Amino acid sequence: MKNQFWAVVIGIGLALCGYFIYCGIDNMANKDRFVTVKGLSEREVMADKVTWRLSVKVTGNQSERLYDQLEPKLQTLRKYLNENGVSNEEIVPSAPYLYDRSDWYNWAEKKAFVDQFELTGYLTVVSDKVEMIRDINLKQQELLKLGVLIDNSMLNYEYSGLNTLKPEMVQEATQNARVVADKFAEDAKCQLGSIRTARQGQFEVTSNDVFPYLRQVRVVVNIDYYLK
Repeated sequence: MKNQFWAVVIGIGLALCGYFIYCGIDNMANKDRFVTVKGLSEREVMADKVTWRLSVKVTGNQSERLYDQLEPKLQTLRKYLNENGVSNEEIVPSAPYLYDRSDWYNWAEKKAFVDQFELTGYLTVVSDKVEMIRDINLKQQELLKLGVLIDNSMLNYEYSGLNTLKPEMVQEATQNARVVADKFAEDAKCQLGSIRTARQGQFEVTSNDVFPYLRQVRVVVNIDYYLK
């Protein structure tokens, strides 16, 4: 009986040893069997912050008088912005810039019909009311009736909600990659295994050429799946 018991134990041990060797060989063979797929996620989002830089210019030959001419125009501009929903907290003034045109190469020829000094004042609107600022910008010709000519008007849009989008977009990109991998495994008559490696690309935020207040957000993931 004792000999039979040890014979059974040795037999089971040899069987387990053979099984583990088989599994090891099988795993080694499967290590090189994998498929690489890409998953894409895209979103179109509205900018949630706008910076609007406005400048007003006056010219003349006596620089000390230009400041008196410029200040009323800036006050009119500020009042117009307030009446259209922009608070004083959203308006950032900048020091005016005085330019002396006598530095021009051919000033002697032009001074008869060109003022020597040019004074430019600036007001910058920083707001999260993107649509409201867009509307005001489109009707700024109303300022002409108030005697204010905007010399330069630039809108710069930003999107600050990327961190809230990242988890959702990475999940979607990963799911899309899985769909592609499943299709490949089905066509190859094999089973899809676990993830071998996964690499997330950089999030890309680009402007819309037609509608600058829109942003395109894009991310790509690269995933290697084992094939069984």
